Amino acid sequence: MNNKLTKNYFLTKKKIINGWIHSSCSVSAEIMGASGFDTITIDLQHGIIDIVECKTIIQVLKKYNIFIIVRVPCNDIGIINKCLDAGANGIICPLIRTIEDCFKFLENCFYPPIGIRSFGPTISNIYDGEYFKKANKEILPFIMIETKESLENLDDIMKIKNLEFFYVGPFDLSINLGYSLEEVFVNKDMLSVYDRVLSSAKKYGKKIAIHCSGGSTAKYFLDKGFDMVTLSTDLNLLKKSIEREITILN
Repeated sequence: MNNKLTKNYFLTKKKIINGWIHSSCSVSAEIMGASGFDTITIDLQHGIIDIVECKTIIQVLKKYNIFIIVRVPCNDIGIINKCLDAGANGIICPLIRTIEDCFKFLENCFYPPIGIRSFGPTISNIYDGEYFKKANKEILPFIMIETKESLENLDDIMKIKNLEFFYVGPFDLSINLGYSLEEVFVNKDMLSVYDRVLSSAKKYGKKIAIHCSGGSTAKYFLDKGFDMVTLSTDLNLLKKSIEREITILN
């Protein structure tokens, strides 16, 4: 296994820049893969992507030696297993609320005796003939902090063994706390919430990521001490690039 694809490399690297794929287009995936991201997330929750298209995108990205993460639509063992079997290195689980949700997610990600994942690494075994022996040590589960309940249970969730990386979903978290989408990165109370999550992660020796709206927001959170930032989505970056070029002509 390429060293850059190991969990240890990912957990020890500082200032991880994550790309985010919403489009099912394999050409878009090629562009994202060649753009210098440390890791790329394929979004099955809100992206226009099904599991077959996800497998194709994973195959495209593999040649770029990028740590590949999939955000699944829900905490379901079937879809989680399919993504891992297709070659994902990590899984982001949305809509986590309780400690029980976390334990269920971890069970779904790992083979026995840690979890209940079924054996059948259709594509992963092609990439690495010893995949089964390494999987429980190399798979990286992320849970999203994006609900009011996950914030209320934050310290207890941070203590859970085998949960090493957390991902803040600022948009859902903001609306769950009663703030508008326009306030996500400017409201002082929300900025304090992000600081609280960051402090809790550091207290328990965990890694923390956050979804951003562009380079300036990403730099702000890296400077604050977040370990990973998602720059933006592929479609949003395309939209901004087009708008910038058109503006030059006006």
